[in-house]
Amino acid sequence: MAIIRDVKCSLRNPVIIGVLIAFIVMGIIAVKVASKPAGLQGQLKTESTMSSEEPRLQDSREIEDPFLPGNDVLDKLRSLRSPALERDVLEIARTSVTRVVENREAKSREADSPQPVSDRLLHMQAGVFVTLIIDDRVRGCMGRIYPAEPNLRDEIAKAAEMAATMDIRHSPISLEDLPKIDYCVSVVGRVRRERPDAEVNPRLEGVLVKTGERSGVILPGEAKTADYQRKWAKREAGIEPGVPFELYVFETERFGKTLPVRG
Repeated sequence: MAIIRDVKCSLRNPVIIGVLIAFIVMGIIAVKVASKPAGLQGQLKTESTMSSEEPRLQDSREIEDPFLPGNDVLDKLRSLRSPALERDVLEIARTSVTRVVENREAKSREADSPQPVSDRLLHMQAGVFVTLIIDDRVRGCMGRIYPAEPNLRDEIAKAAEMAATMDIRHSPISLEDLPKIDYCVSVVGRVRRERPDAEVNPRLEGVLVKTGERSGVILPGEAKTADYQRKWAKREAGIEPGVPFELYVFETERFGKTLPVRG
């Protein structure tokens, strides 16, 4: 009981009461300070998680979507464009057509392969179309929107070979035709999907129309109007009027002869 009386007496002392209040206030402040970093840390972690997820999503879209704009082989070709590069590109096509038409032995193919002034073509990949022109009329045109060969030189050679022998719309190139051929090599760059009724500049942009397994391609510069370009591509694909189709638009870098224009 004496101890309780002593405590009660002490509590009546203003100094002791002030000390107790100070201890209580300091305790409350310490609790708040201790809890604040945890809250701040949680907030920073959330922001960090969001910022680290956004680039991953962007990278995923770049990998999965082939139609996003950006730097491509056309930028590289245009920066390297020169008379020497154009000669190399056209010589690759000419050599390939000559070889397949003359039906040379496989052992002579390596010796006949052109040696570009620069090896830059060996470090690029792109789709290519080669058009063979005689007397300002197309005698063969074949190629691919997306590359299938290991480098651009081989892609040009393969497209030229196909144009000389596989275009069912024209008779195969003969020995007599070889000296008469003008070559146009169209290297495909940016490709994007558009609405079927989208506006297209046929002078600068080509189109690919597609329904199921059927597809047709008209290169930039082949059609006078966008309407004719689209209808022509659908005829090439065998797509009947009124049948839904997908439309893809692309650019090319062209070497050699200007393409004959229709429509």
